[in-house]
Formats: sequence, structure tokens, C-alpha cells
Amino acid sequence: MSRKERPKKKVQANKPVQKKSSSIPAKQIDLPLIENQKKKKLWGYYAGILIFAFALYANTYNHEWVLDDYGSYKLNIYVTKGISGFEDILTKTYRHGSGFYTDNLYRPFSQLMFATEWQISPDNPGFSHLVSVFFYALCCVLLFALLRKMFIRQHLIIPLIITLLYAAHPMHTEVVANIKGRDDIMSLFFLLLTMIFVLKFVDAKKTITRFISIVAIFIFFLCAFFSKESAVTMVAAIPLMVYFFRKAPIKDYIPITIALLIPAGIYLWTRATILSNYPSSEYFTVSIMDHYYYELFDTNIFSYWATAIMLMGKYLFLLFVPYQQVCDYSFSQLPVTTFTDWTTLLSIAVHIGLLVYAVMGLKKKNPIAYGIFFYFITMSIFSNLFIRIGSSFADRFLFLPSLGYCIAIVCFIFHLINKKETDGISLKKSKNKIILIGFGIVLVLFSYKTITRAAEWVDQFTLFGKDVQKSDNSAHMRLYWGLALRDKGLDYKDANDGEKDWNKVQENNKLFQEWTWKAVEQFKKGIEIYPGSADCNEQLGIAYDNMYPFYPDQQLRDTAEKYYLRALEIVPSKAATNSNVAKIYFDRGEIQKAKKYYLNSIRFDPLFADGYFNLGSCYGMLGLYDSSFYYYKKCLSFTPDRAECYTFMGLNYANLNKFDSSVAMYNKAIEINKYSHNTYILAAKTYIGIGKFTEAKAIIAKALDVNPFNGEAFFVKGLLTLYDGTTKANQDKAIQYFSKCIELSPEIAEAYLEKGRIFDQRRQLDSAQFYYEKAFQRNPNLFVARNPNQQ
Repeated sequence: MSRKERPKKKVQANKPVQKKSSSIPAKQIDLPLIENQKKKKLWGYYAGILIFAFALYANTYNHEWVLDDYGSYKLNIYVTKGISGFEDILTKTYRHGSGFYTDNLYRPFSQLMFATEWQISPDNPGFSHLVSVFFYALCCVLLFALLRKMFIRQHLIIPLIITLLYAAHPMHTEVVANIKGRDDIMSLFFLLLTMIFVLKFVDAKKTITRFISIVAIFIFFLCAFFSKESAVTMVAAIPLMVYFFRKAPIKDYIPITIALLIPAGIYLWTRATILSNYPSSEYFTVSIMDHYYYELFDTNIFSYWATAIMLMGKYLFLLFVPYQQVCDYSFSQLPVTTFTDWTTLLSIAVHIGLLVYAVMGLKKKNPIAYGIFFYFITMSIFSNLFIRIGSSFADRFLFLPSLGYCIAIVCFIFHLINKKETDGISLKKSKNKIILIGFGIVLVLFSYKTITRAAEWVDQFTLFGKDVQKSDNSAHMRLYWGLALRDKGLDYKDANDGEKDWNKVQENNKLFQEWTWKAVEQFKKGIEIYPGSADCNEQLGIAYDNMYPFYPDQQLRDTAEKYYLRALEIVPSKAATNSNVAKIYFDRGEIQKAKKYYLNSIRFDPLFADGYFNLGSCYGMLGLYDSSFYYYKKCLSFTPDRAECYTFMGLNYANLNKFDSSVAMYNKAIEINKYSHNTYILAAKTYIGIGKFTEAKAIIAKALDVNPFNGEAFFVKGLLTLYDGTTKANQDKAIQYFSKCIELSPEIAEAYLEKGRIFDQRRQLDSAQFYYEKAFQRNPNLFVARNPNQQ
């Protein structure tokens, strides 16, 4: 036999290999083929992909808590219990631990991770961001492994480009840069493992390998469901993958389908069981603030469908041209459309065209068609066309569907350029080099956009400040920006704790007021956009409430009350709003009225710690101390380090003449929070009540050492001065202390009253009258005579 014939002999020798891999199609239509070099070491590719994905989000490792991180993690009492909260996480809805009882989400897996991370490093968002990016990078590695199996007879460049394009896509930033997005990341992680083992099952010849694979499919798919319910769409997408990328016999589809359906059934049964413990609230509905065209389903179904189809077009456009990312697109940033609008008609035409192309590619098993089908299937649950969900539009909804886009676009471009080739893809050819350069440019642009967008998620102030410019007609965005401005002001207010420089205190107070008024402006803009915004009305109430001490003569608390009540008209079940308006009534001395709203707060939110605390105060004021102690202890069961509870339990003990217990409670409160200014005051008043003036003076000295600008401490110091004797010298000192109190805390009515009494005793009636009236203006319930001659 001649040497020229020997290559033919080598081809013949490869036939047993082909037979062994008979489940792999000999040809996948429309893409030039080349044998994968399985013996080639690929660890460099996997390491490169891991590093690439890590680098894209390296700027998130020092980010703070943002947006939904609070409800799902930071302020979720079950998560912040650490591993001891596992049972509650597994048996409660997703946001139950943060006070949302009509939440119909059940996603325990990510919260189990959060609780574990809290146990390891409490209140450390940077650590959780690192974990999120790590698992996203692992997802990209798994994606490359999966794509290599799917495109097993294709050039390695195809799975590599698809992977890199997916990793760098800017529409993923909301998921990866937001810790809450862990549910999406972990769902993808387990879905990729499921798909890998599905292909491993189909390819395997040994029974034990097939058995292990089917068990792995079951376990990983179950974990994907418990991460996020949108995994249900993969019940259709995974068998379709087998059809497109393998020549599997019908008998192989049966165990695969069963291994997918059983986890789906287990999850849906578990979810239904959990939700059965949460009867629907008569007050609950999907807010227009979250889903701007939700109600059209009942009032104008055709406009509803037209709008949903138009938004599907916007999703597609953002996949191709991710020119901007926004954390909120709520009412009324996006339009409502009809079937006569060109945007809806264009979207219909494009989607029908894609669907027709995909159906035509079914028989030939065109991988472009699979990418299109994958996109349609996984996007269906977010489209609002088949079921209504709680949100109208979000960047995060493209996290899984974008994989279909990446598969389709990469395969389409290589097919378009190489469709006449019969000997495979050669990267030495100039046309393929042009493709690589083109994809390289896209990756650079995508990476730049991803890195800069991820940087904007650093904190709420930065994120909302950027996004309110892109989504300026969104009521939600105005609310969020207002909250960020408000929190900026509160940072300055909190900075006064322990501050001993009076000029710095005044500067902080000024900045606090400036930022709060800026927040008020945003909340009002939110109401202009959507007058039915309960959140904007509530936040206006809080803002005016916070400003009251600085403007005691401007009736700001009445304004706060007005906005609180308006918010409750819109959503009566808001626990915090019920509690906030109750606080106004409590301060006015309308205890029974306050109690009614506080009871509402814990009825609507049984985990609302503030409600229990304030009920403890109400019952204490009513002299019902057993009930008061019950509610304070209930509050401590949710917030064990709440110093105020110990402070007011100390007051209860003082009123019961149990002074040792009272002092013990005060000391406990100060131990927890040395800046618990009210504790020093109550402790001093308790000592005064039992005639221990020396101890009272000592604790007031501590109060002023901690905070030299504690107005009420100067008030008590004035009282102690008078207790030393009502000589003119003592009266002059007391007047100085009361005046200092008024300067620092002008809302304290008693300081005006005591100055009035001193002037009254001196028969300086005009001055006495002036201060009595000031006291009356601030607190009409004080027993003062408008005419000092009649006192």
C-alpha cells in the first residue's frame, strides 16, 4: 500500500470513536464543523474566563447595601439571625422577615446563603458582593463547559465568544452588582449544572454514569427552583437543547423529563404550602408604582397586550444596544401603547420574524433557532403576556434570556460569513479575523459599559442620583432619590452624636435641614407624577416630622400628620405609617388615639418592632405596667439591643417605686448605647424623685460630657439648681440653664414654663406671660395659666 493511502487508513481507524459518540449529530446545520481537540488542555481558557468575569465586577467588592438588599437581607430579621434563622427562612416567604406579608415569592436558597454570610461576617456588604461575583464568575466557567458540550464538533472559538459576550453584557449589572440578585445567579448556576449533566446522561454508555447523571439532574434542578421560580421555563428549554445538539433516542427523553418534572412538582407544592399560611390581604394589590400597566388587564386588555409587546421590543433592543441601564422604570417613565403604535407593530413584526426563522430551523437543528427558542421560552415568564407579575419592566429580567441572544447572534454571524465553507472555520482566513476583531470591539465596549455601570451601584446616593436623570418621570425613581437625599441629611444629624464642637453641631444641623428640604422636593415631584403614591406621602410626613424640632413655630407636625393620613387613605396596611402618625398623637397626649394606630401597626406587621415598643410606652402612660412590660419585651425579642426598651422599662420600675430595678435598666440602656440621651434624663429625674440630688447631678454631668449640646440635660440642671434653693443667684443660674435648653432644643415646652414661673415669682409679669404663652404654643396640655395673676 502506498504512503498516499495511509491517511485513509487513519480515518478508518477513527470509526469506532464515531460510533461511541453516536448521540452527537454528525453535522449541526448552518455552521462549519471542526473536531474539538479534547486532549488539548483547556485550563487556561477556564482560568481566563474566571479572571475576566471577576475583573468586570472587581469594583463592587467595597459597595454598600442598595435597593432590594435591605428587604431581602440587611433588614430581614431571619437572615440577620445567621444560621439560627434557617428554619424561618425555609418556612416563610421571601420578604416576610422584613415585614411584607402579601409577598408571594419563595426563594430560600439565596437567603440561606445570606444568613450564612451574616453569621461569618455580620453587616458586611463587601463580603456578600465578593461571594456574588465569585458565583457569577463560576457561572461563566460552567457556561463555557456547557457550550463546549453543546457545540462539541464546532471550533472552540464559538463557545468561547458566546461565553465572553454573556459575561460582559451590561444588562447583567443589576443582578451581579446588587446582592439581592443572588437568586438569579444561583438559579443560573444550578441550571447550568443541570444542563451539563443532561448532556452527560445522553452521551454516557455506562449505566452507573447515566444513573449518577440523572440523580445530579434532579438535585441541581431542584436547587435552581429553590433559588428562583423562573427555573420553570427550563422544563421546556432543556429537552429542546437535547433535540438540537444530540441525536438522542426517544427513550432518553423520558428519564430526563421525569427528572425535571419531579423537582418542579416538589417546589410548586412546597411554595403552595408556604403561601397557604398567608391569606391574601384585603388591602393588597400590585401597585401602579411597580407595574404601570397592570390594571389595564381588567380595563383595556388590548392596550395591555400592546404595551407588553412593545416592551418585548425594548428588551430586544437593549440586548443589541445596551445604551443605558436603570434600576427602575415605573410609572410613568414608559408609555402605554395600542396596536396602532409603530413601536408595538415593529415589535410584533420582529418577534414573528424570529419565531418563523426558529420554526424553520427546527428540522435542520439550526443552533441559531435554538438560541431564539431559548430566548422566547425563558422570557415568557417576564413578558406579562401569559401571567401578570409584580413588575412591568426590569434589566434583571434579561439575565437568563440573554444567553439565548448570545448563542443566536454568535452562531448567526459565523454562519453568515462561513456558510459556503465546507472544511470548517479557519481563524487564519481574513474574514474570520474580521469577525474576531468585531467581537473584540463589542467586548471592549460591553466591558467598559459594565464596569462603569457596576460602579454606579456603590451606594444608594450614587445609584439613584444617576438613574433619576435617566428615568426622571418615574414616581418610584423620585421616591428613591428623595430617600437618598434624606439619608444624606440623616448622616449629618447622626454625626452630632458625641460631637463637642458647637460650631460643627450647628453646621451639621444646617446640612441636615438642607438635604431634608431637597428630599421633600423629590417626594413632592413623585406625588405630582402619581398622586396615589402612599410611599411618597409617607416620606413627606417623616421629613416634616424630622424638621419639626428646628421649626417649632411652623406647625410642621400638623403637616406631617396630614401626609401620614393621606398615605393611610391610599394603603391602610402600612405599619410604619400607622406608627408614625400615632407618635404625633402620643406626643400630644392623645394616648388612646395613639394606641389605636400602634395596634394597627402590629396587626398589619406582626414583626414590626417599633409598634411593640410604642405600645409599651402607651400602656406605661396609662399606668398599665404589666401590658407595658409585655410589649417592651416583645420588642426586645426582635431587636435585643434596643436601648430604649431598657430605658422605659426603667421608667416603669421608677413609677412602681422599684428604684433599684429602675437604675439597673437605665444602666443597661447606657451600656448598650452611651448616646441614649433620654436615658440620662430619665435616670436623673428618677433620682430627683427620690431625693437623691447628688446622684442626679452626677448623671447629668455624664449626659453633658457625652453630649454638651443636650438641651434637656440643661433643663434638668436648671431644675437641680432650683432644688438647691430659690435664691436670686440660683434663679439666675437656672434661667441661664433654661435659656440654654431653649437655644439647643426650642421644642421643650417645660423650659419656657419654668422660666415663666421664675419671672412670675419675681413679679415680672410681662416676661412671665411671654414664656407661659410660648410653653402653651408648644404643648397646650401643660397646666399653665394664660394670665399669671390668676395662677
